[in-house]
Amino acid sequence: MAEQSASSASVGEASTIRAFLVERRIRESDLITSFVLRPLDGGPPLPHEAGQHLSLFVDIPAVGRQKRNYTISSAPNGRSYRISVKREPGGTVSRWLHDHAEPGTRVEVGAPGGSFVVGAETKRPTVLLSAGVGQTPMVAMIEAVAATGCKVPVHFIHCARNGGAHAFGAHVRETAAAGSAIAATFFYTQPGPDDAAQGRFDIEGRVSIDWVAAHTPVHDADYFICGPLPFLKTFVGGLARLGVSPDRLHYEFFGPVDDLFEEDSGEQGAPPSPPKAPLGRMSQIAAGFTRAQIGDTLIDSAADAVVVSDAQGAIVLWNPGAERIFGFSEQEALGQSLDIIIPEPFRARHWDGYRETVASGQSRYGAGDLLAVPGLRRDGRRISIEFTIALIKDQSAKVIGMAATIRDVSARFEETKALKKKVAELEARGA
Repeated sequence: MAEQSASSASVGEASTIRAFLVERRIRESDLITSFVLRPLDGGPPLPHEAGQHLSLFVDIPAVGRQKRNYTISSAPNGRSYRISVKREPGGTVSRWLHDHAEPGTRVEVGAPGGSFVVGAETKRPTVLLSAGVGQTPMVAMIEAVAATGCKVPVHFIHCARNGGAHAFGAHVRETAAAGSAIAATFFYTQPGPDDAAQGRFDIEGRVSIDWVAAHTPVHDADYFICGPLPFLKTFVGGLARLGVSPDRLHYEFFGPVDDLFEEDSGEQGAPPSPPKAPLGRMSQIAAGFTRAQIGDTLIDSAADAVVVSDAQGAIVLWNPGAERIFGFSEQEALGQSLDIIIPEPFRARHWDGYRETVASGQSRYGAGDLLAVPGLRRDGRRISIEFTIALIKDQSAKVIGMAATIRDVSARFEETKALKKKVAELEARGA
């Protein structure tokens, strides 16, 4: 998979990092190469579920230690993991893997994690919908489903540019043929001269929401979606509008935070406010207020949420504003993971950034920059929030926690959405 942000293990779980060797490398397409990784100690790898990912640690000369997360593109086998990596022009680790990771190369691997998984014994029809390198979790899923002999219909739908860019085509065809209820459909947007003659694809062009609606059981199926952000927007939002309920709509979220349920580009967030002059380190402000008084006043306010979490992401402070915005009382929130206010599809990206911030001691959201993201209320309703964070450090400058100031901007978001819709309607009428 392309270098991306994702989680490697659940918060609070001690990271299990082991030495692995590259056992094999397999050229899957012009841009994608698979690397089969086996534990150096000869034991079995930690178990994983089809669709999960792992953290890969490599030491690159003149660059240093690097960490990237890659989807495990193989079903569990008790012997090894397979990752399938797209060579990115600016990808430090992906280029190193393609150029230098040969059989016998040592790397380190963290525990598998992630909740974008298909159940071993799925009960509903299942649609695996992907584009580009987003198919890597789907390959693991179809392998896992085929291994169980599942009789529930499974439809593997993938869009690629052409045969040169299409990885795992023959493998998916063979896997589907081995399963009594598995079908595979490949779309090529720019098929090459030999692609049709070789039977590499089924339909020329891009897969559309109308095609999916006409050829899959929209009212019954579980949908798993992975691909570039525009692809996610088309199908997550489109299927939701067709009536696919949230419990049947599963997607892995990479890239910039945006609203996948919008037909347009969604909320971009307000421009950052200009930075203000620092208050200073004095304990007594000129007007006679102490910093402690000001701090207590802000924390006790019911306007904006102030949420403080420790280095592992457990909530240690929850003010009245947080209760107002998210609906959890202080007693319900304290000690809980920040997951209680993060929608499930966004947790992987959040925790990867959280860990990186704790490890590096730096954050780009503490100097006036606002991060606009979806939030989750106690009643399960999604809201739009903006926040900044401040890192809490001990005397040795080690990050021991984070304090976030959070504002509910749902009303503004809905107004912006309505305005965009009105503008689009006017443009459509030629106004």
